[in-house]
Amino acid sequence: MSQFVFDLATPDDDAQLRRILAATPMDGAIRVSLRREPSYFGAAVLDGPFRQTIVARDQASGRIAAMGARSVRLRYVNGEPVAIGYLSGLRCLPEYRSRGIIPRGYRFFRKLHEDGRTGLYLTTIAEQNQLAIGLLTSGRAGLPQYHDYGRFVTVAVPIGAVGGRLTWSSGTATIRPAEPSDLEAVLEFWSVVGARRQFFPAYSPDDFFRPSATFRDLRAHDLLLAFRGRRLVGTLAAWDQTAFRQIVVERYSAALRWTRLAYNAWAAVRRQPRLPRPGQPFRWLTAGLAAVEDDNVSVFEALLDALLIRAAGREWDCLLVGLHESDPLLASVRRRQAISYDARLYMVCWADGESFREGLDQRPPYLEVGCL
Repeated sequence: MSQFVFDLATPDDDAQLRRILAATPMDGAIRVSLRREPSYFGAAVLDGPFRQTIVARDQASGRIAAMGARSVRLRYVNGEPVAIGYLSGLRCLPEYRSRGIIPRGYRFFRKLHEDGRTGLYLTTIAEQNQLAIGLLTSGRAGLPQYHDYGRFVTVAVPIGAVGGRLTWSSGTATIRPAEPSDLEAVLEFWSVVGARRQFFPAYSPDDFFRPSATFRDLRAHDLLLAFRGRRLVGTLAAWDQTAFRQIVVERYSAALRWTRLAYNAWAAVRRQPRLPRPGQPFRWLTAGLAAVEDDNVSVFEALLDALLIRAAGREWDCLLVGLHESDPLLASVRRRQAISYDARLYMVCWADGESFREGLDQRPPYLEVGCL
């Protein structure tokens, strides 16, 4: 009998899933863990309306050895809403690695894929995680094909120390916070402007301003709207996820351990993100719902300026902005960066999805960094 059995996680597994996230940090000069506290499933609303968490259980102990998530939602593909999957949260406890769990897990995933919900999945892998990239793109028996779709860049934009107005005009556009009554018009705007990106989510009213919504804890006034006259021309949100999702520092490299305090003193003067103590989370906001008519960089920069002004003077150190390397808006974010984090975006499919993948046009891809 096999040591492991694969099935779908239930709410009874919540504590074990959170322990796995804490025990499997991402390596680098700053070693961090991506947490979902106080509830794994409470944060899973980020994954969209259909989501499954796959687990490998050690039959001898009942312990969960590895996990991964599959979700499916409508996204714009070549301008039309299509069901597209996303693979995330692949984790394996160190003591269970080299046990053949990953290939067997993908065989279980392949059975789930037979529900026909989608033919294509997206996923991101940190560029420095060459071990995972080498394994998952190897084409080993049972694994789907991973097709490189370019670099997805997350930039930590420093937040300054001086607050500002709730309504702001740049000369390029007039910007104000959204109200709940704006949602219908905003959804219509995204159906036109968002659809010019490949994989921009086809959002619905159920994704917003409700406790179980995809954009959990995002309030209407956290979403900024840009207008020219009475015409909506851009959106950008500042999403506080810290009540249910955290990036926790586990360890610094030797060099950073010695220089962290000096860096933080410099950062306080230069208004750069500080480095927390080990065991503490970063103080961050997540930018989301970035959509601008005609990719107008001036309007996007006005939205970004207004968002940073509103966030300044509070507890936040930085704003995380994620865009694909081919996105024309990325250059204006890079000019403001303190640090950036690069991942590879992949399209993942078995043979039944290859013809669909090959039919994609050249629109810049879009992912919601707060939902990764």
